[in-house]
Amino acid sequence: MLSAAVKCKCPQCREGDVFSHPAYNLLKFSLMNEQCSVCEVRLEPEPGFYQGAMYVSYAFSVMGLIVIGILLYYTIDPGQWVYIGTIIGAMVLLAPLNFRYSRIVYLYSFGGINYKPNGTRAK
Repeated sequence: MLSAAVKCKCPQCREGDVFSHPAYNLLKFSLMNEQCSVCEVRLEPEPGFYQGAMYVSYAFSVMGLIVIGILLYYTIDPGQWVYIGTIIGAMVLLAPLNFRYSRIVYLYSFGGINYKPNGTRAK
């Protein structure tokens, strides 16, 4: 399951892609498929489902802030503006990954979609 989540695959068949474009495509990194191309499960279980992913995204951001702050403190111990600039820069650069993985974690955790390895393929 962890491998499928890291690769942003469907939680039901773990083969189809959840997102329609790669994360490095900065104009379309947020576009999701409406349904899995392999098993045809809906990837948005209900309207507004992904609003809860904002809390997961917030947790990822705080975790990143803490890790970057500790690394800076124990490596070079810079001034406060270096902390602020580095953290803001890292959060901006990691925003597409934060967006995607917060949605994936939320979908796998609260989507109510169970893994079905056989018999779920589109005909």
